[in-house]
Amino acid sequence: MTSKIIIRLFLGLVFLQLLVPYSMIAKREIVLRQGVAYKFKVAPVDPYDAFRGRYVALRTQENVVPVAPQMKVSYGQAVYALISVDEQGFARLTGISLQRPGGQSYLRAKVSSSRYENKVHLNLLLDRYYMEESAAPRAQELYRKHTAKADRKDSYILVRVKDGFAVIENLYVGGEKIEDAVKNPALLK
Repeated sequence: MTSKIIIRLFLGLVFLQLLVPYSMIAKREIVLRQGVAYKFKVAPVDPYDAFRGRYVALRTQENVVPVAPQMKVSYGQAVYALISVDEQGFARLTGISLQRPGGQSYLRAKVSSSRYENKVHLNLLLDRYYMEESAAPRAQELYRKHTAKADRKDSYILVRVKDGFAVIENLYVGGEKIEDAVKNPALLK
């Protein structure tokens, strides 16, 4: 009798160990298929981090949000950043809410700095674009070069958002997907 219980517990544990990574992958895939697409402008970032592996390090321009004077927020607090789209088609964060907003697109974020002039900085968790390992260093250099320009309309990330959860679909540099841009010799100069 006890061996049957042990076998069932073992099989249950194996099932849970398979279910956790599957659910993480499935959540991202659902967002990529069903989420609303937003373009976020990107900004320059220091590309070197020996501990994080092969990816392109990103920083969005749109991470400062106005806050109502009576709203109390603190460092590390989870908030909902409200999204709108400007006349150029780029995502803009118009404010934050402490409760999940209904009827409006939003991102889950964390406050990364305290209030300054009725604005707070947010950590949107849109800071990594993973790609093929050998192309990532060239992509990082190309990204840094293009985002250092004053007019960055040709460098942005396309982000899918569903129920506040965001997944980066593509990184565009020079108006091209980064995977294609690293193969373009004109952009690498």
